Amino acid sequence: MKTTRFLSLLTVTALLASTAQAVTFTIGYQKGGLPALLKARGTLDAAKAQGIDFTWTLFTAGPPLLEAANAGAVDFGAVGDAPGVFALAGGADLKYVATSETRVPTTEAIIVPAGSSLKTLADLKGKKIGVARGSSAHYFLYRALKSAGLTLNDVQLVPLLPPDARPAFETGAIDAWAIWDPFLTTALQGSSARVLKDHSGLYLGKSFYLAPSRVLADAQKKKALQYLLDALADTAAWANTHQREVIDELHTDLGLPISVLNVTVPKGLPYNIRPFLPGDTANLQGLADAFFEAGVLPKAVKLDATTYKTLPSFLAARVQK
Repeated sequence: MKTTRFLSLLTVTALLASTAQAVTFTIGYQKGGLPALLKARGTLDAAKAQGIDFTWTLFTAGPPLLEAANAGAVDFGAVGDAPGVFALAGGADLKYVATSETRVPTTEAIIVPAGSSLKTLADLKGKKIGVARGSSAHYFLYRALKSAGLTLNDVQLVPLLPPDARPAFETGAIDAWAIWDPFLTTALQGSSARVLKDHSGLYLGKSFYLAPSRVLADAQKKKALQYLLDALADTAAWANTHQREVIDELHTDLGLPISVLNVTVPKGLPYNIRPFLPGDTANLQGLADAFFEAGVLPKAVKLDATTYKTLPSFLAARVQK
């Protein structure tokens, strides 16, 4: 009897220890990019055997995703180049941990109705332009206008997230819309829209992956983060040789039309991800300085070693020169 009771206590102790080591890690994602594909494939389910339960939360844009991360509702998220800078300017305690390169200039654009009289960037002066404040499209719009000798003050910015911007665009409440894929391609295929300007001749943005500092300070959360980053890198390698499967899986998981994915998926190739490195702060610093000078950011932001973390195990396995 004593032996049985002793073994039972050992079993309970083992179960409690196992429970104590388990961790839930919430990933914020959008309708596009590597995280969405990783979710669609379901490969993170295998992490449960290591005591990691990955959960997912969908966002329409980067700014609300990072707001959730700073509030403790999300442990990780992928965004464009501007949201992280805006979040840091707002006092968010987040760190960059990885980045993905954009290879083509057509994943983001300023669009106008097909019958619009607007033909050039200069024609946008005084016009209403819908854009998600603090998004990558916000910075793209800034750069595009600057290339035409205009500033953000020369147009009427209408802050709208994609679900609200689409009807505003279709009803004529705004004259133009600065937007990214897959919303861009969806609008071009379904709203009689045309591209006024994309990134051609300007610059190619990047995707950035951020995690709250609390995640990096928690051994179990950090382990989950490293597991996730390696899984994203594996997914990128797989996707680059399985384009048809990528389209099918994103269609099934996100409900995006095949006609849209037939356009957006090839734009994303080759999928890639690497650790955030010191040199990656340069373009972000330029963005921060430009938006501060334009009066868009509430305060100056310094991108330095305190704003990113290069994870050693990820670096050793995945760094791309």
